[in-house]
Amino acid sequence: MSVEVRELKYEDIEELTELWYELATMHQDIMQGYELSEEPRKEWKSIIEDGLEKKGMVTLVAEEKGKIVGFVNAVHRKRPAFFVRKEVGYILDLFVKEDRRNEGIGKKLVKRAERWIKDRGLKTAILTVSPENHTAVKFWEDQGYETYLLKKRKEL
Repeated sequence: MSVEVRELKYEDIEELTELWYELATMHQDIMQGYELSEEPRKEWKSIIEDGLEKKGMVTLVAEEKGKIVGFVNAVHRKRPAFFVRKEVGYILDLFVKEDRRNEGIGKKLVKRAERWIKDRGLKTAILTVSPENHTAVKFWEDQGYETYLLKKRKEL
């Protein structure tokens, strides 16, 4: 496999936005409460562009033959002072094109994101995964992630 993992470049944003939209619409289809706004691509693209300017966020892409086949976003977040670990890494998105799954690309992206988190002196990585996305739940468990919190919601 000749997939290279590297940091996002500005010229990658359009291609990356389309991959993110695949991920977002998949989530919208499988879980309530994930309805997308009228212009989700524009809003997400703005977040990623801002992330290129910030030191507390990284977007890593998996590229092969000039095409992006997957990506991961991670951020350095501060937590309230009452926690022992006041700063943690959050993995926000992970996506690999459907026809490229089960090749180790997701694992490679996660390892690089975890290294970015560790390089910042952080000892904990946190993420959120939809319980309806059974494949993703298993993937994260296979990477050593444990359930420690369940989110609940109610429409009012």
